[in-house]
Amino acid sequence: MASAIFLLALLCGCASEPPVRISAYSADGGDFSTEGVKTYALQSSSVEPQGDVATDAAPARWLDEALAAKGLRQAPLNSADYLVKLGYATRPQAVRVHAECTGVPESACDDVALQKEWFGRKHYVHALTIQFVERTSGAVSYQVNVIHADRDPAGGAALHNLMGCAFADFPMHNAERREVAHCD
Repeated sequence: MASAIFLLALLCGCASEPPVRISAYSADGGDFSTEGVKTYALQSSSVEPQGDVATDAAPARWLDEALAAKGLRQAPLNSADYLVKLGYATRPQAVRVHAECTGVPESACDDVALQKEWFGRKHYVHALTIQFVERTSGAVSYQVNVIHADRDPAGGAALHNLMGCAFADFPMHNAERREVAHCD
């Protein structure tokens, strides 16, 4: 009987994937708006090499598609309303990272709680940050962070899914935070 209870507890622990955590930040407590025609230019991004994901420019293409779907237009760097920065990384969950969020409250850059690793099975944290920086002032106007943990050490598939989560309810209200089971 005790072994059956142990196995049931073990299975419940394995079946519960942590939720996707989404948080947003808008400068000056205001709500970021894309009303009217807004333009953007992609700034250099920091995407960890993940096999073919980083080398085939897929992250920039996915970001362009997501922004176009929300009504933003790509423009030359010197005339865009916003400079858009993309950052993505995958790390072992046991490695804790203290995020430096320039111009953003620490609470907008929170992390995933450490989960117990059963039988040596590691979890990996996939973190995506997208910033909209006003070209004229250089201030961060809007930032969305999406974090998820799973057992995929490469994380290539996670990037596309996390980007979908970042733009599912774009733009979110200032300091809004959500946890969803998954977003497709």
